[in-house]
Amino acid sequence: MIKKLLRRSLSIVSSIRNRQVDRHLTQTGIRLLTKEQTIALLRSYKQLVLPATQVKLPAVHKLTSPDTIILPPTDTFTNPSFVWSVDQQAGAITLLPYGGIKLGNDVLCTDYDTDGYYKDFFDRPGQTIRPADLLIAPWSQYLDGARFGGYYDFVLLVAAKLARVKEAIPATDFSIATVAYPLFNTSYEKEYLELLGLQANQVVDSRTHAVTPARCILGNSGHWFYPNPADIFTLKKQISEKINLPALPAQRLYISRSGRRRVTNEADLIQLLKRFDFVVIEDKPRSVIEQIAIYKRASFIIGPHGASFSNIIWSEPGTQLLELFSPNYTPNFFQHMASLLDLRYTAYTNGKPARSRGVIDALEEDITVSIPEIERYLTELL
Repeated sequence: MIKKLLRRSLSIVSSIRNRQVDRHLTQTGIRLLTKEQTIALLRSYKQLVLPATQVKLPAVHKLTSPDTIILPPTDTFTNPSFVWSVDQQAGAITLLPYGGIKLGNDVLCTDYDTDGYYKDFFDRPGQTIRPADLLIAPWSQYLDGARFGGYYDFVLLVAAKLARVKEAIPATDFSIATVAYPLFNTSYEKEYLELLGLQANQVVDSRTHAVTPARCILGNSGHWFYPNPADIFTLKKQISEKINLPALPAQRLYISRSGRRRVTNEADLIQLLKRFDFVVIEDKPRSVIEQIAIYKRASFIIGPHGASFSNIIWSEPGTQLLELFSPNYTPNFFQHMASLLDLRYTAYTNGKPARSRGVIDALEEDITVSIPEIERYLTELL
């Protein structure tokens, strides 16, 4: 009851504050554009266009119960991916603390929304002014730890977009550009940026630095579940060119999770997997290159659904991925990615969905597997 009252109070306060911002926008003539309006406005500034794609994903059945469908057949559609280059002739370029760009009086929506504008209106951080000939602004969403903020978001929505930008503009421009967005402040972010060829002094946090550029490079984020395949392959190409991994024997891997969506009877599962010569990959911090090496040498990957599976980008074609789900949360975006990468994919869930589960509860729910069923899965797949 207290939580409901608190949520309602916060909702009322937010609504009042948003109305204040809306009045300010009306008075000043500032427009918060939609994604469609942004793409239309930037039409004449395109540097690169990657077309939308459609992928037909087959139904995924439970191997031990063929009448049970874990993932229904789906036609997935990716969005077109753009790179734009704008200068002051298009309007004064203002980098906003949440990473968005105001072009003249128009606040662009290159990612998913312009909600950060409302937050910044009441909570403007002190910023250091940083002039720049060229700004790359690759991300305009605040990290909340739920909707955005994890490894998947950085790799597929930021690093992949930077790889797209690098492909679209001259190398000399990329080497001198200032890159600014609300940083994730993680070790994997720093490593990926270095692998993409960015120096530490090129990257600043838009929350603490007000970059004043003469020119700005922008890209859009497409469907969160279904990234454009060209982005995935561009990222894979550019990172692979920077690393040289030794050829090692292939391994069957179990990817463990210690946080949410862990396997409750993991000890029994590991005992079974060792009979099939699986190596257990513990859930602990690793460098990006270590993660790439783990997934690149895998012949079979099994584990609970989680951001670590973003690393299947580095897996070789033909690798088997067996994704473990709770019955209440079965997203298909790694099935989509596996299809693009020519991996073999199947999934497992145990039990029936609970109608009363909320989205957050379902998202965080732990997984219990049937050891006899997993044994039958492995016997069939191997």
